[in-house]
Amino acid sequence: MRRIVLFSLCLLVAAVCVGLGTWQLGRLSRRRAANREALAERALPLSGRGDSGELRANRRAKLSGRLDEEREFLLRGRVVQGVPAILVVTPLRRSGTDTAVLVNRGYVPAPDAVDPGSASWSEPGTNSYTGVLLPIPDRGDGAPLQHAGRETWKTLDLSAMRARVPYPIAPVYLVAEPDSAAGAAHTIRGTVYPFRAEPPPLDEGPHLMYAVQWFGIAAAVVAFGIIFVLRDGPRRRMRGLELY
Repeated sequence: MRRIVLFSLCLLVAAVCVGLGTWQLGRLSRRRAANREALAERALPLSGRGDSGELRANRRAKLSGRLDEEREFLLRGRVVQGVPAILVVTPLRRSGTDTAVLVNRGYVPAPDAVDPGSASWSEPGTNSYTGVLLPIPDRGDGAPLQHAGRETWKTLDLSAMRARVPYPIAPVYLVAEPDSAAGAAHTIRGTVYPFRAEPPPLDEGPHLMYAVQWFGIAAAVVAFGIIFVLRDGPRRRMRGLELY
């Protein structure tokens, strides 16, 4: 009776593991579907106006306006090709609307990945930026910190960043592509133009690996129950008889 209870417990644990593995396969399927939709959006014609109807995640767009550099956001803790850096994200004020779009202008080297020192990356006047629109995370993990008179952020955080500016911010941001004016990091008259960033890759995440692990654990638990619970009982009885 005790062996039956123990083996039933093993089957219960295995069933839970199989359920978790199946759940991960479901997440993988949804991730693949989302990636297909994102690729389809990026294949659409370039959006030139950038109005409210065209500011959709994963659309390619060309936006023009003036940067509000006094209210830009610096994302700390980045490493680009082995070089510590910060990421510069600046609100772009467009004509005809009060809603700004955050523009990921790229990376600026910083020895500690926090403080770029006296470097300047100003782009005054009216500028145009072409790139991919991505949704701004809103997980509450922006973690702004003050350092050497500058505020840096761990990551983009829509609600927290909206609270820092006096005008609306669109729920998507533009990852600017290289262009002839500021395509690579270089210095012109003391101004450092950032390395343009790359959009996050459309990978499948760790879901398949997690699913395989859960299924493997389920198989191991069942094997344990068969070998050490069901089969071990008769062997113990045989050893007991041998003593007599």
